[in-house]
Amino acid sequence: MSKYRKRFILKMLSFISLVLIALGFLLGQSFKDFYINNEKEKLVDETSLVESILRERTVPDMAAYVDKMYAESNFDMILFNGRGEIIAGTPIDVTKLNVRAINFSAIPNDGTFESKVDETSLQYTKPVLTADGGEVYISFIRYTKDLNMIYSRIWTVIILSLLTSFCIIFFAVYSSTKRFLRPIAEATEVLHELSHGNYKSRVYELTAPDESRDLGKSINLLARNLENASSGEAMQRARLESLIEYMGAGLMLIDEKGYVLLVNRTYREMFNIYGQSNGQLYYRVLPNEKMSQVIEDVYLTEKPNRKQSSVRFGLNSRTFMVSAAPIFGKNGRVQGTTVVFNDITEIKKLEQMRKDFVANVSHELKTPLTSIKGFAETLLDGAQDVPEIREQFLNIIHDESERMQTLVEDLLELSRLEQDNYQLETTIVDVTSLLHETATLLQRKATEKQMTIHLETEEEVFIRADLNRLKQVVVNLVANALNYTPNGGNVWISLEDGEEAVMLRIKDDGIGIHPKEMQRIFERFYRVDKARSRNSGGTGLGLAIVKHIIDLHHGTIDVESEENQGTTFTIRLPKKG
Repeated sequence: MSKYRKRFILKMLSFISLVLIALGFLLGQSFKDFYINNEKEKLVDETSLVESILRERTVPDMAAYVDKMYAESNFDMILFNGRGEIIAGTPIDVTKLNVRAINFSAIPNDGTFESKVDETSLQYTKPVLTADGGEVYISFIRYTKDLNMIYSRIWTVIILSLLTSFCIIFFAVYSSTKRFLRPIAEATEVLHELSHGNYKSRVYELTAPDESRDLGKSINLLARNLENASSGEAMQRARLESLIEYMGAGLMLIDEKGYVLLVNRTYREMFNIYGQSNGQLYYRVLPNEKMSQVIEDVYLTEKPNRKQSSVRFGLNSRTFMVSAAPIFGKNGRVQGTTVVFNDITEIKKLEQMRKDFVANVSHELKTPLTSIKGFAETLLDGAQDVPEIREQFLNIIHDESERMQTLVEDLLELSRLEQDNYQLETTIVDVTSLLHETATLLQRKATEKQMTIHLETEEEVFIRADLNRLKQVVVNLVANALNYTPNGGNVWISLEDGEEAVMLRIKDDGIGIHPKEMQRIFERFYRVDKARSRNSGGTGLGLAIVKHIIDLHHGTIDVESEENQGTTFTIRLPKKG
């Protein structure tokens, strides 16, 4: 039984008990008054009957009759004279009669009741005419103690009736509350569960068309709406947490006192943080003082702030853009700060590459343009009249023009390869034949430098590739090997056939590459030996083009080198392209 139901039943029973007790006293008093009035009527009737019988008799006859009637009557009868003396009859408890208090002269002809303070008896007195014209007084008495048994029975009946009524009312109230208050108790319990977040709790819906059923339906509808809202909120919270946790930038939330409320996974991975960050002061979590200064400025100025900051990780350094913004409450005061960390290291590298590209293109174009302009001015100043000088200068102008043309063509070629929609023209290529053609093509250059090209291939190796592009790769790598190898050196070209891929190696015993320069050899305009490269007519774009072509074929290119020992380029290409 619920507490609400217990309290309701207790209050109802207390109220009903009070009503029944008051009703019992009222009924008891009513029954008592009714019985006394009934006894009075009997006294009056008996007294009037006897008075009519005794009227106008002699006193002795009256006395004899009274004595006779007294023996047979249920009442005590007393016959008085005018002086209050008892003529006949004997009361049961004569000591309680106060004869002197009776004013016989004031008794009316209809008779009267004598008032008793202690209410121990009922006495009715009536005057009777005698034969000689005088008056005597006849009194009928009924003692209340004779009525106690009757009163006890009446009270017993009343009490039993009240107890029976109480039990009936109790069971009626119990059943009614079980029927009407159970939905309220269940509703209270369900609402309690809902207030604690248990949105799956439901009320049993009654079938009877009354307010209880409507209450159950309303609460269940509320519970379903809360469950749906909670599910939606939980989903939104999960999405937001996932977004915050896995967003591409590091995130930190700081409260108004400077304590860290949240850092996301990206931030922890950015700065290699494995311990607990929440609950600490922000300057103890940040990697350097410059980042802390960004947040301090936000608290001081209450305006967004952003700065770049570099953090060293071992031998490497990374650059971050730190952006901080204040969080304002409803009162307009700063409630905290949001800090976003973006790793702009690659952007800085791309920016530097762009600057280097512009500088290199400007330099590569400026050198031949300067030569062309200088020799052209010399010819215009009169050197054209000397045939030997004129021919020499025109040859130089021609060579520098070709160099500029080659540079522009390589730039255009590299731009085409870098386009997202660029498509290779693939076909079945015999790599062995391609290598023999390349060796034949570059044999003249090798002979000029007294170098030997060693070719080690299998009979036939076929792959799906772009023939022209693949030939461009081999020619570039073999030409570089010839250019960066001293006279009398060697170049080895080998081909190995595999089940799913082929492996091509181009090796030389030239000047090699310094370890610090190994990571940059595929950058645009980067030269290991700038003087040797320019003298050979190279633009510095050959290896960048090679790398893009290999990537388009879904292959890989690796380089191994030691200074003054030579360099080996290893290319792996899938057979299916």
